[in-house]
Amino acid sequence: MRIFSVFCFALLLVACGDPHDTRVPADISKWRDSVKPSLQKLTPDEQALFAQYVRQHTILADEVGLNGDKADPIPEGMTIGRAIEEQRNYEEKTHKDKTEKQQSGHGK
Repeated sequence: MRIFSVFCFALLLVACGDPHDTRVPADISKWRDSVKPSLQKLTPDEQALFAQYVRQHTILADEVGLNGDKADPIPEGMTIGRAIEEQRNYEEKTHKDKTEKQQSGHGK
């Protein structure tokens, strides 16, 4: 009975775990069981950020060199939370760089 209780408690912890801590397997075929349930717990904004991160590191990785940017595959050990944070930082930097470029163009 005690083992069963411990097992149930462990399942509860996993089920209620923070989706941001979910590791993202490099093999997309494994996402259905590991990533998809966690994604459903994210806010729509976080889901969009994660989707864009995945796009940049999968689809664009196949198109390396077409636009001059190098897209790296999803690294081992990446978590959903870290992917969201990296994408958020990337978008903020891109927006800042674009704004600075536009402002410097107006000054000529």
